[in-house]
Amino acid sequence: MRTVLQGGVVVRPDGVFAADISFENGQILEMGERLPADGAETVDASGCYVLPGAVDVLVHCLPEHLEATGHAAAQGGTTCHGWLAPADCGEADVPAQLPVDVVRLDPLPVDDLDGASLRWLDAGRLETAGTTAAALRGAARAGAAVLLRPELPGLSRFLEDELRAAGRTAVSNWTAAAPEYVEEEAARLAVSLARAAGCPLALLPLSSSGSLEALRLARQRRQAVWAATSPQYLLLDETAYEEGAAEGLKYAMRPPLRAAGQAARLWEALSGGLLDAVASDHHDTTFAAKWEAGAADAFACPAGIPGVETRLPLLFSEGVLKGRLTLPRFVQCLCANPAQLLGLGRRKGDLRPGFDADICLLDPTEERLLTARRLHQGDYTPFEGLSVRGWPCTVWLRGSRLPMDGREGDPARAGHGMWLSGGAD
Repeated sequence: MRTVLQGGVVVRPDGVFAADISFENGQILEMGERLPADGAETVDASGCYVLPGAVDVLVHCLPEHLEATGHAAAQGGTTCHGWLAPADCGEADVPAQLPVDVVRLDPLPVDDLDGASLRWLDAGRLETAGTTAAALRGAARAGAAVLLRPELPGLSRFLEDELRAAGRTAVSNWTAAAPEYVEEEAARLAVSLARAAGCPLALLPLSSSGSLEALRLARQRRQAVWAATSPQYLLLDETAYEEGAAEGLKYAMRPPLRAAGQAARLWEALSGGLLDAVASDHHDTTFAAKWEAGAADAFACPAGIPGVETRLPLLFSEGVLKGRLTLPRFVQCLCANPAQLLGLGRRKGDLRPGFDADICLLDPTEERLLTARRLHQGDYTPFEGLSVRGWPCTVWLRGSRLPMDGREGDPARAGHGMWLSGGAD
C-alpha cells in the first residue's frame, strides 16, 4: 500500500525542503508539495524532520547479539550498519532474522578477493609494512576499499608493559598506552602504504589533530582516503579516566579519549568536510565484563563502548542544535557518506525516488535524559546523565514501520532486515 508522509520538513544531503514523501513496495516514489493521497495511508509528519534512515559504518558485536544490537540501532534511527564479524564466524553462527539491514565486513586476505567489496584490515598488520602493502595491492586489483583502525598494537603493548612494570595500572593511565602520536604515526603509515598500493582507504575512528593532519595531506595530493570520528571523541575528554575504576573503566576504548581541546578540532573537521562521517564504533562489551577484567589492571579491560543507539540523537542535539552542523551536513555525515562507503550509495542515505524507503521521523522537541535504563544497547552508557533534545519517533525500513518503544509499529516486522553486499560505490 502506498504511504504518504505529509507536512514534515524533508532533510536530504543537498538541502532542506517543505515537502511530502510517498513510498510503496519498499521504495521511495516521489517527493513534492501536497502529493496526492487518494487510496494511500497518510502519516502526519508535522513538526518533525523527515530524514533518511541513518547508516552506521562500524559496529562490533558477537553474532548472537546482532538482533539486540539491530533493535537498539533502530530505536536510534539507524536502519543499516556495517558489522565487523569475528574471524571464525560462519554462516551458521549468524541469526536468520535481523531487525535492520547489515553489511558484513570481512577480513582482508592477501589473495582470494572475489570482486569489489569493503574489507577491513587488522591494525596489527600495519607493523609488517611489506605484507600489508601486498594485501592492499590485492584489494586494489579487485576494486575493493579497505577499512583500518589507526593503531600500532605492538607499540601500545610495549608502552603497557612499561606502565605495568612501574605499577601504573590504574585506568587514569589509559591514555599513556596509546598517546596521540601513536595514532598520528599509524594514520601516516596507513596512508603511505595505501598510496604505494593504489588502494582506497577508510580510517576510523580518528580522535586527534595529528591524524587529521595526516588525512589533510593525503587529500591535498588527491589520494582516496575516507575518514570518520565517533561521538565519544566529539563530546568526552580524557578527564573521564580520573573518575576512578568504578567509572573510568566505562571509557576504556581505542583510541582513548583525548585532551579537551581536540574535540573542537574534530567538530571543525566534520563541519568543513575533512572528516566524512560519524560512526558509532559500537562494542557490545558490558561494564560487568570490563570491571571483572580491568578492576585490578586497567590494561586487561576490554576496549570499546556501546553507542549504536545514541549516535544520531547526540549528533542532532550537540551538532545541529548547537550550530556546529547544518541539517544537510548532519544527513551527509550520518546517512549519505556512510552509505557510500559501504557501497550502498545508490539505494540508501538519501530520500530520492528509487531509493530504499528507509526513513526516520525525528521529533526535534523531545527531550531525553540519557540513562542505561531507557536504552537498549548495553548495561551502561558513557553519556549517562546527559540531556539531549531530538529523538526518532517513527522509523521505516524499506517501507515497513519498525517497532519503537511505546509507539506504533508492527512486531512482525522486527525481522525485516537483510544481509546486504557492500562494495566500493
